Amino acid sequence: MRKIVSFVFAITLVLSFSNYYVSAENFPDLDTTPWAKEEIIFLNEQGIINGLPDGKFGPKVNVTRAQVAVMLVRDLYPNESPRAEPPFNDLSETAYYYDDLVVAYEKGIMQGDGENMRPTDYISRAEVAVMVDRAYEIKRNEEVYGFSDANNISWATESILDLNSLHIINGLPDGTFKPFKNITRAEFAKVLAATIEPSFRKDTTPELLSNSQIAAKVDQLQDKVFHTMYDDLMEHAIYPSDNRDYNRIEGDLNPYITDDFNTVVERAYYNACVECDSLYFAKNFAWDIHTNVLENNQNEIIVETAQLENYAYYGSFEIITLQKEEGNWKLQARDWKRFEARRHLNLTVDQAKQRIIDHTNTTDISYWYSYDRYNEDAEGDYYITKVYVFMDNKSGDEIEVDSSTGGIPI
Repeated sequence: MRKIVSFVFAITLVLSFSNYYVSAENFPDLDTTPWAKEEIIFLNEQGIINGLPDGKFGPKVNVTRAQVAVMLVRDLYPNESPRAEPPFNDLSETAYYYDDLVVAYEKGIMQGDGENMRPTDYISRAEVAVMVDRAYEIKRNEEVYGFSDANNISWATESILDLNSLHIINGLPDGTFKPFKNITRAEFAKVLAATIEPSFRKDTTPELLSNSQIAAKVDQLQDKVFHTMYDDLMEHAIYPSDNRDYNRIEGDLNPYITDDFNTVVERAYYNACVECDSLYFAKNFAWDIHTNVLENNQNEIIVETAQLENYAYYGSFEIITLQKEEGNWKLQARDWKRFEARRHLNLTVDQAKQRIIDHTNTTDISYWYSYDRYNEDAEGDYYITKVYVFMDNKSGDEIEVDSSTGGIPI
């Protein structure tokens, strides 16, 4: 019985890629993949791809290496015939795809593994990219970021980048490429139609976050972690009782932090001094003063900002890493380095004034003068910093701001 079923399935596929013709307009299953409907109709009208004997298209059926060869040769070399017998053990001259597959081999579109061509194997997204690149000699037209899961495939990465640069093939919604995932009839139809007809090319890559969006995302994630952690601590860890239990909040934190960063948050949870003013993950970044995006792609963001000096914090540069998991951004890492003689801030007068407004809620202030002062960093090195002096117009008090740290003396 199994042999009979396999035989029927094989005959069905043969007919779908041979001369059995069903108009795409009459395929009843195209609405199951509306995102590829126009491309399928286009290729069908070009005589490149046909339907199945039952009148359907089968958009979710995986494609084989031989079937891809047939479609490429139908478009590029419809009148070509094989010139010689190929050096492969698994090709039968009676197979419907024999001539087209041999032509594809002779044109350099397909390559075997030395002894076999594996014509009936399902074909992956990476293999499709390579074959289309070879067949149409795609020229990359812009710089592309690539994909974290497809950047080190010696035989496929360049082809993936070539096709992606023209939006012939795009990544998946989660920012990955899934190079070894089998490709379906509908998915290949989109690739081939976009290759042949540029009007089908669409950039479906998610837009990268802007600097302001990155800042907002970091603050949002930090705020979630901060409140989840300290709400629990305020309820369970106030002196004289201390009933901390990280397991109580770990599940609530999962949407905001990666597994790697989970260990950092857990350590902070148990080390936190609830009665102290210095709190872990408090949102206190000066994005308007210093924002330096070091990495920004679909899967990872690394950004450097500043935490200004105040009574609870040393002034420092903060490096935050976000990682995308299952379509959501999460905190992956946070590192910091105190301001020092070799590298520190250099606030303008306007930035210093805004610092006062943010820190004291005093708005009626005027810049008065500045002077130079020696500062000593954590390593014992001295450097000259400029100190801005402002006047509180209501109280008459002087307010100073250290331009290298943002510090305001109490």
